[in-house]
Amino acid sequence: MGTVGRPFPTPFASPPGVGESSAVVNVVWGFANLAAGAALLEVGDHAGTLSVSGFATGLGVLAMGLFVATHFSRHYRGPSA
Repeated sequence: MGTVGRPFPTPFASPPGVGESSAVVNVVWGFANLAAGAALLEVGDHAGTLSVSGFATGLGVLAMGLFVATHFSRHYRGPSA
């Protein structure tokens, strides 16, 4: 939901898991989950094989996610009442 600029519950919301977090927090939380999953995959037979290009790709994904989250959240007006 962060990449479409909409708020969504995260563990950092108030109350945790129920309240809504900003789009940027959602992108960071999603990226942290992606990085944790990738780290778990690296523990196996290919431990320590994260390349510079893989690291740069991850930073690019995070940068683009943060860009679109801030861009689209400026245009999101919330649900119509």
